[in-house]
Amino acid sequence: MVSGITLDQALEVLVVSMRDAFLAVTVFVAVMVLLFSWLQYVTAGKFVEWIRKNKTIQPLIGAIMGLTPGCGGAIIVMPMYTKGYVTYGTVIATLIATLGDAAFVLIGAVFQDISFLAPVIAVHLTSFTVAVMWGFAVDRLAVTPSSPLGKIWPNSNLSVAKEISDLTQDNSIIKEMPREAPDGFGYRVLHQGYRAWWVVTAVGFCLAILLLIWYAQDPEYSPELVWDLTTRDGIVTWVGFIGTLLSIILYISSKNFIRDDTEATIGDKLNSFDETLVHAASETAFVTFWVVIAYLVFEFGMILSGISETDLSNHGAGVGAVTMAAAVGLVPGCGPQIIAISAYVEGIISFPALVANAISQDGDALFPLLVRHKVASIWATIHTTMPAILVGLIFLWAMGEYPSLAESLQP
Repeated sequence: MVSGITLDQALEVLVVSMRDAFLAVTVFVAVMVLLFSWLQYVTAGKFVEWIRKNKTIQPLIGAIMGLTPGCGGAIIVMPMYTKGYVTYGTVIATLIATLGDAAFVLIGAVFQDISFLAPVIAVHLTSFTVAVMWGFAVDRLAVTPSSPLGKIWPNSNLSVAKEISDLTQDNSIIKEMPREAPDGFGYRVLHQGYRAWWVVTAVGFCLAILLLIWYAQDPEYSPELVWDLTTRDGIVTWVGFIGTLLSIILYISSKNFIRDDTEATIGDKLNSFDETLVHAASETAFVTFWVVIAYLVFEFGMILSGISETDLSNHGAGVGAVTMAAAVGLVPGCGPQIIAISAYVEGIISFPALVANAISQDGDALFPLLVRHKVASIWATIHTTMPAILVGLIFLWAMGEYPSLAESLQP
């Protein structure tokens, strides 16, 4: 039976979702994005040289690049492949390991509930392990886009080196990455509005810390929806609402609707610390928008359908959930993946489904490969989805057989 919803209820769901998304997710994501963006800024060139000089362990290094939260590390690897600097196995390992911006949502959940720590560590270790093993296997079996089954079923003698030899150059990947064109209204809004966004985010971060203290003092505490700025809950409401509103403005201004990182934005971030601040704000705003969408889909879905959270979690388990989560990972870009990860954080899908999505998804890294080498990108998605379903089903079996494992991985 479909339940009705009043305008006041809809408004309350909208504002509360915006408030909670900003104070429970955005402010913590902002700190992590800024930290990892800065680390990429100071180490990117060294990583590129390191991966080029260590060909025998490139899949391992690629998995490390992919494991870093966000898509920056993974995006850097893609043009390296088309220039002949890295193997195809390195590409596969990088794409398997990356959780893109969805990783920020998952890690951010730990700040709110320490019980998420075990599944966060487990899913990252699993993705990394599968990435390294599958990446080395791809190289060992001589798998290439022209021979996708390699030695198992060779259908071409064309090697990866031959395919890309004409593109191989000695120029720096970082220096060659494109830059954003400094024009347009959206560009100006982003490059001027990010300062106001950081101010509100700093205030929100302080409030979020206070909220954690208030929760610790009173586990039953929950901010009420009030607009009176003279009250504690009123300040919480306004800061959360304004913070999300500014995030949506920055998101729209960036004009990247299902992905936030492009080669142009990565190129800007790696060559200027000011641009690092701009795009850290933009990346966090992107995450905020998709988290709000996830919250609204879940909340309105339950209200309109009359389905409870328990009913949703029951549908989010089993073979179907694992397969569906892996299928969502086929979609390039981080937006849909953030919704999938948020579904786990909200207790709607199981840990095996989370693992399947984490391994299958490629984040924004698939786009630069798609532009340069369509066949390689198509086979890459297949090579990330196969282990995703396999490992997801293994976890599904293991958690069914061993309840203690299931309890430790379900927050």
